[in-house]
Amino acid sequence: MLTTEGRARVQEVALHLHRLRGTSAPLKILSSPLTRARQTAEIVAEVLGAAGVTGMGSSEPEHRAELALDADLDGNLRLVAEAASSGTDALLVGHAPSVDHLIRALAPGAGKNPPAAVAGGFCTAMVVALSPLDPPGQWRMTDVLDPRTFR
Repeated sequence: MLTTEGRARVQEVALHLHRLRGTSAPLKILSSPLTRARQTAEIVAEVLGAAGVTGMGSSEPEHRAELALDADLDGNLRLVAEAASSGTDALLVGHAPSVDHLIRALAPGAGKNPPAAVAGGFCTAMVVALSPLDPPGQWRMTDVLDPRTFR
């Protein structure tokens, strides 16, 4: 279960995500089926839905086994490819160290010159935004929302 502090941190990150994205682009939320990730995804969906994000009003997060604790990198890469092919932005809610490995596999250039937040290590409720490059399967890191830097 998320603590009261954890819930507040996720709400704050969701508000920053809303400011970053705006309201026009639909967002599909995919999360690990484990409790804390599910709670995180539900809070983000609630905050973004209340903020009027398109497609979030009645959208429930989709729980995916590929994002469970100690998830397989190949399974995560397939999930990202599936989400990217839908043409809708996706937010994946998972666990360390799987998410860290996934980000580094998708945006290998980030490992050479990572943003300070990522270089300092991933933390709970951190959001890393990636944009697709050509050819498909290559990504670049565009934004990092690190709750350690919000205050």
